[in-house]
Amino acid sequence: MNIIKFQICMMLVVSFFLTGCATMPRSQDIPIANTKHTIYFIYRGWHTSVLVDAKILATQIPKLAPDLKNQKYARVGWGDGDYFTGKNKSVSAAAKALVASGYSAVQLLPYDYEPFTEIPVETIVPLEVTDQGLHQLLAYLGNSIAVDEQGELIRLPAFGDAMGSFFRSKSSYGIFSNCNTWSGNALRAADLPVANRLTAQGVFDQARFISKIQSVRGLFKKQP
Repeated sequence: MNIIKFQICMMLVVSFFLTGCATMPRSQDIPIANTKHTIYFIYRGWHTSVLVDAKILATQIPKLAPDLKNQKYARVGWGDGDYFTGKNKSVSAAAKALVASGYSAVQLLPYDYEPFTEIPVETIVPLEVTDQGLHQLLAYLGNSIAVDEQGELIRLPAFGDAMGSFFRSKSSYGIFSNCNTWSGNALRAADLPVANRLTAQGVFDQARFISKIQSVRGLFKKQP
């Protein structure tokens, strides 16, 4: 346990020096016009992910259609391959992932129902995006998944209580490239003005600020 605590402390220290004060996005940079789509940003236990409309995701990434058939929402996250898929959940595996990850994985967790009642309200925020922002976000999610020589998605097995489908990812996981930097890049792909942060709290605070500004402007007709 001392190893993982040390790695977490190091990540927090590095994040502070790289990003300085945790400033919030400028209000004038937050999209409020022509925002036709709602996505959701989720923060649970040092991990962040994005929740999107499953039908739209399947339409833009047809190779995911079998996994998303008859689904309403799809939650997408990214992490170290061994730890994220449940292949090795030991403390040493978690510590190794930050400095010497062998590979990374994308998790696709579909819902055939409205999942908002089972996700703590303090861990999820709605965000409004434009057509272009949603298209760019879904392209980013799709491009995160690696394909084989035949162009097929490289599937990974799930172990233990790991849920959903897992796919091999193109990106390398590490202390400077973790699930939170991946999620921040996803929000920026959606044209949301999020600065890079190494911690889940750092990214989520910015997403929550954006959501509050959009809410004040009356963009949300319904919130979870």
